[in-house]
Amino acid sequence: MATSESVKDFILETLHNALEGELYRFSAKKMFGEYCIYVLDSSDPVPIPKPIFLLCDEILYVKQHKILKPILESAPKGFPYSGAKESYILDVDSPQTLREVVLVLAPTLPIPKPKKAKEKTKHK
Repeated sequence: MATSESVKDFILETLHNALEGELYRFSAKKMFGEYCIYVLDSSDPVPIPKPIFLLCDEILYVKQHKILKPILESAPKGFPYSGAKESYILDVDSPQTLREVVLVLAPTLPIPKPKKAKEKTKHK
């Protein structure tokens, strides 16, 4: 079941409210009927969106980063999509947990590598 746009909007609003007063903003990009949630640090001179969560089948997932283990050790786990690594499932009804996860994880996320431009093939 693909994630609905209304659920995506609800998650973004929940994240915004959980981190009110912080410098983080969130956006989402649709990917194969599901969403990747990005975090942007407004304090950066040029904020670059970093992928932080996956929203699949209306469930919010975060990778099992070692830094999150103390916070999410007892959280349920699942697979966001076929072939994916097991991830933590986040409780979107717990703004405190969402806040902790973002405040711990966001500063440690690497800046995504720029995509290489596709070469145009010459046809004879």
